[in-house]
Amino acid sequence: MTTRHRQPSVATPGARAAIAANFDGDEQLYQAFAVSCATQFAHDVSAGQARCDAGDLPALRRLAHDLASALTLLGHDELFAVARTLESQAAAGDLHSARASWRVLRTQLADWPPP
Repeated sequence: MTTRHRQPSVATPGARAAIAANFDGDEQLYQAFAVSCATQFAHDVSAGQARCDAGDLPALRRLAHDLASALTLLGHDELFAVARTLESQAAAGDLHSARASWRVLRTQLADWPPP
């Protein structure tokens, strides 16, 4: 079964800046990357929830790092900040705060790309 995703918006200031800075102005390349990220994010939501439920902070930290990398390339600065916060919380061993940050990130990623 193939998962279909909405085309990412390139009209936001963050996306426009990301296209210019990270994709050499190539909107189609940005969109292709964003669609591949949407597929990966669906898997990450499931994996992240399992890691969070298990209290596996090292694995949650690695996932947050990967998500932060993709989100910054896509120009989603607010979600990038949440992922970086989650990464820091997991690195510090703060499971309670990491779980709260994960809930925020999970909610946003579950319906990717944003309208």
